[in-house]
Amino acid sequence: MKRTAGTALIFLLIAVRPAAAQLTLDFACIVRLNFAYVPSPTPVMTPVLAATPTPEPNVPQPFFLLESGDYNGNGTSDIALFRKLTGLWAVRGVTRAYSGGPGDLPTSGDFTGDGTTDIALFRPTSGLWILRGISRTYFGQPGDFPCPADYDGDSCADIALFRGMSGLWAIRDITRTYFGGFSDRPVPGDYNGSGSAAISIYRPSRGLWALRGISRFYFGTAGDWALPGDYDGDGESEFAIFRPDTGMWAVRGLTRLYFGTRLDWPIPADLNGDGTAAIAVFRRNCGLWAVRSLTRLYFGAWGDTPVTR
Repeated sequence: MKRTAGTALIFLLIAVRPAAAQLTLDFACIVRLNFAYVPSPTPVMTPVLAATPTPEPNVPQPFFLLESGDYNGNGTSDIALFRKLTGLWAVRGVTRAYSGGPGDLPTSGDFTGDGTTDIALFRPTSGLWILRGISRTYFGQPGDFPCPADYDGDSCADIALFRGMSGLWAIRDITRTYFGGFSDRPVPGDYNGSGSAAISIYRPSRGLWALRGISRFYFGTAGDWALPGDYDGDGESEFAIFRPDTGMWAVRGLTRLYFGTRLDWPIPADLNGDGTAAIAVFRRNCGLWAVRSLTRLYFGAWGDTPVTR
């Protein structure tokens, strides 16, 4: 029966029958009820706010330095990466090799002076240096910052470290000296064209560059990456910084430009063999290599570490 607004009659019959020939009383009670159909209310939809995506953090600055990145000796830096989970070294178009593993820091450089970059690692837990196919030696301790470079001008990379807690620089078989302190980053480079790398530090909190026995000045601010390199091909290292929040590259006395984002790993490297450091970035979340005014390509995967300069 279809419900509609109106009136309903409900008949109720009550019978009372006392026992043993008592009067039987039957009566009917008519009850009249009025009702109205009230539709169910339409449910109110509560809006669900979309979650705000958490922005990816800036790429953390590494605690190691590379001396060079020419793995086949042709005068051009190679696109290369180190995959720490498996120890894979992949040099595009050159080789794939395995050396090292989780916890090891890449420290590649030309340790034999033959013009070719050697695959090398520093193991902080034990102070072990592994120069693949050359040697294994112990030099350093946990917390040391490996910073190989040619400190004596003999065209060979030297095993070296910076100990920030004390400001110690230890260059194997060459020297031990104190310069810098906690939170400073080593930035050795040939800043005066002498053919050897000068002991130098960059202090991120103040943008201070200090070159032992040469100069002190301010260039940069907190959060900047210090990226010295030969950006004009004159045989000397220039002072340069990369600012992740804006993608700015600033080379002191030469240029200021924008290339990359805070998700990128900045890489100054001679990737076309013209003797100058090209401005390039590696985007770790997708394996993109972007070299300004030269090329864009994909090589690598999330979490890989670029090992060229």
